[in-house]
Amino acid sequence: MPERLPFERVAVLGLARTGRALVEALVPRGAELFLSELRALAPEERAFLEDHGVPWEEGGHTERALEADLLVPSPAVPPHPPLLQEARRRGIPVLSEIEIAFRLARPSLLVAVTGTNGKTTTTELVGAILRAAGRGPVVAGNIGRPAISTVDEVRGRPWVLEVSSYQLEWTAEFRPGVAVWLNFAPDHLDHHGSLAAYFAAKARLLARQTAEDWAVLPPDLLSRLAPKAQVVDYTGVELPPGWGEGLPSHLQDDLRAAWAAACAADPDLVSAPPPYLEIAPALHQPHRMEPVGEIGGIPFIDDSKGTNAHATAAALAAIEGRVVLILGGRHKGGGYEDLLPILRAKARACVLVGESQDYFASLLTPAGVAHERAGDPLDALRRAYRLARPGDTVLLSPACASFDQFRDYVHRGEAYQAAFRLLSRER
Repeated sequence: MPERLPFERVAVLGLARTGRALVEALVPRGAELFLSELRALAPEERAFLEDHGVPWEEGGHTERALEADLLVPSPAVPPHPPLLQEARRRGIPVLSEIEIAFRLARPSLLVAVTGTNGKTTTTELVGAILRAAGRGPVVAGNIGRPAISTVDEVRGRPWVLEVSSYQLEWTAEFRPGVAVWLNFAPDHLDHHGSLAAYFAAKARLLARQTAEDWAVLPPDLLSRLAPKAQVVDYTGVELPPGWGEGLPSHLQDDLRAAWAAACAADPDLVSAPPPYLEIAPALHQPHRMEPVGEIGGIPFIDDSKGTNAHATAAALAAIEGRVVLILGGRHKGGGYEDLLPILRAKARACVLVGESQDYFASLLTPAGVAHERAGDPLDALRRAYRLARPGDTVLLSPACASFDQFRDYVHRGEAYQAAFRLLSRER
């Protein structure tokens, strides 16, 4: 018999991937669900809800959702809409999907990974290390499959979750046995409202840990926190012989953090590390510094996952020589001034795309960084190729979210890779 929630009536806000997973997981557990969606639902989505016996509203959240015993907002729902404020005023709990999953799952151990950048690669690396060591982990969360979809599968197995600030902000009891916080830089300020609120959401990763748990952190975060868990500074961790040779510094960091987390989860790994050849493929994730090809000796790199200034700065630093950078999309409210020093040093020019073009033009013009505007991906690549010189690299690392023009960063990366193929045929 599946584990049941102590809530009979649950209102789910938003029917994207997380909302669907909640419906599929909670209906068999006897919960009475109600779905509230801001946008208009597609016919297929209405059919999905009908098939699961879930009533819904669309085109806006109303007080019908407040008839529930619990509200579960999808990750993209902002933290301060009137409906959630009213729920809290009435004493109705608001919990995220990872909190619900945590209460239902019975893993042997939970490893949770967050950070402004690098969390997907690190999560995959932890999973790869434990898998190569024969531990049978389940990898889920913000990385792909929602955690709630894996609560039955993970029973008695290591659970490795990528968790975002959006998911953490509505947690209450969430407690990873091993918590990994890679780094912190301005991001998602459009959602959280301030850098302090963004930091506070991330810090909930550590809030429920005890001295029996582990926190894997870099020194700059340790100086700002007071973890109750045992602490590992991953930047000083020694990798097994032959691991990570020749990697750029940001991937070295991800590998060290993953090794530290895996060893905290299973101390036997220290004396018997698995073969590096079984781990290395996890270092190369799609749309993360992914080489796409060359045209006329100019390499093109897809770093569509570079959705903030911190990630784009790391991408620029990892490339030898000058760069023509494709920059822009839906910006996140701040932190972009930090890009200017490396743009002055590395960028031959920037090609501005998306709805943030005016913003970046006003930032780059006084800084003396050459730039021009583009329309669709093919136009952007044509302009970037024309601006590039021998020895340069064309880099898509937009430092922005993709939602002005694309479904997500994957859709954006695929669109630019398709445009590269068209440009290659033209040339």
